[in-house]
Amino acid sequence: MDGSGKRLHGTGYQLYDATGAIDAAGRANSVVSPGTSSALGAEAIGSHYAARRWALCSNLARPFIHLLCLNAGSAIAVCDDTKAVGLSGPQLVWVPAGCVEHLEIAAGAVGHLLHLRSDVWHRYLPSSAEPAYLNLASASDILAFTVEPDLAATVARSIGAIASEIATPTRNGAASIVSSELTLCVLRFWRLFAHDSNLEAQGSSTEILSRFRRFLEERYHQQLRVAEYADLLGVTPDRLHSLCRRALERSPSELIQQRIIQEAAMRLETSSATVKQIAFALGFKDTAYFNRFFSKHAGEAPGAWRRRIAARGMTGRSKPTLTFADWP
Repeated sequence: MDGSGKRLHGTGYQLYDATGAIDAAGRANSVVSPGTSSALGAEAIGSHYAARRWALCSNLARPFIHLLCLNAGSAIAVCDDTKAVGLSGPQLVWVPAGCVEHLEIAAGAVGHLLHLRSDVWHRYLPSSAEPAYLNLASASDILAFTVEPDLAATVARSIGAIASEIATPTRNGAASIVSSELTLCVLRFWRLFAHDSNLEAQGSSTEILSRFRRFLEERYHQQLRVAEYADLLGVTPDRLHSLCRRALERSPSELIQQRIIQEAAMRLETSSATVKQIAFALGFKDTAYFNRFFSKHAGEAPGAWRRRIAARGMTGRSKPTLTFADWP
């Protein structure tokens, strides 16, 4: 049923902008944005008599992952500044955020494209699909899987259903249908990826710590416990604790706390949000508890921190920094 996946080098690419008109010589001479203001979008790639270019390199599109379903008999090229790699349907293609400059879509090509902002995926996927998504998100290169036409048609229907619900978001059950169809897309991609990948590499200490850091970047505001991060990583809390202590000389809970404090300090310094608003954004339901938490780890209350940083800025003195940049 499932063909073997082919990894395409994606280092140094960028992401998203559009469809472009093609001149008589076959070159793209304009680019029109299809719109990336929404955190989730889906659209059909309709058949056209001429080749087209879909650029994926605007600042708006940089944080988006793309899922491409290419119909049988359709062809595209995935391109950067130096080379283009051809793909031929039926294929399912996973494009990590920021790794492609544009797609060259051949005349007559038909497919579906879905884009999802990588830092808000948890709003759309249920907890049961999180491990599958995070496994896919660990890929740094494009993943292209040759599949049976029936599977490509199934994924195309899911992306089409998402597009339909996004177009009419006030209909009853629209959000639930979008979540269900997106979950099906992710799980079908993940099934191919898991079949094709060497999963043993994920068991190395460096890989586990790198994945922990990525999960922490995505989830620090959700106030997850160490055990919940360990579940996402597929390890025991004791093993995660041991790895962090040995490699970073800090416990997982200390790393979680430091990431929250770093974010809180940045928001206190750069935003006009109130302390209560910042506490809420970071997952604290009790402002008094946030004040105690920040005071314990930063040495002073959030309001005092903000005033001191502002005073330092006015006098031109350097500002204190809170980082944890020594991860692997």
